[in-house]
Order: sequence, then structure tokens, then C-alpha cells
Amino acid sequence: MNENDWKNNPLLQSIAPEKLELLTELAEESKTKPSKEILPYFLALNAKAAKQGVTFTDAETELILGVLKERMTPEDLKKIETIRKLSRMLGSRQKKG
Repeated sequence: MNENDWKNNPLLQSIAPEKLELLTELAEESKTKPSKEILPYFLALNAKAAKQGVTFTDAETELILGVLKERMTPEDLKKIETIRKLSRMLGSRQKKG
């Protein structure tokens, strides 16, 4: 994937400006960070977004991860998958409860 291909994703046409700003910040910062720092940066930016009341849909999260995965270590990719599985499990519990 070209580093700017994510900008052509049709999902971005309907994304809120504050989300687009965070996505752009994430994409730009991930280019300059060592691969071992990408996951912690992603988690910190996600916390920043949550504090601002910004949440991402599953499709938006997939887009974000698609941008980041290219530079992540195999270890970080495994961590992401574990986090995603836990998130899905917690989400399904909240819907049932």
C-alpha cells in the first residue's frame, strides 16, 4: 500500500472532520516513529480521541490499522489482534447485558 492510499478510501468521504484530523495526525506521526513505538502511539491517540468524545466505527478502525500495520512488528500485530478480540468480547457482553 502506498503511504497515501488510505486518503483515497471511500470511507473518508463521510468521516467527521475531527476524526479525519486524528487519522491524518496518526498517519503522519507513524511515518516518523520507530516500528516499536507505533502501537503505544496508536493507543495514546485513541485515548486522546476518547477524551474528546470521538469514537471510531469498526470500518474506521480497520482503515487506521491498515495504515499502521505496514510498519508494525510481528509482535505488535499479535498484540493488536489480542486487543481486538478482547474488544469484541467486551462489546458483545455489553450488548447482552
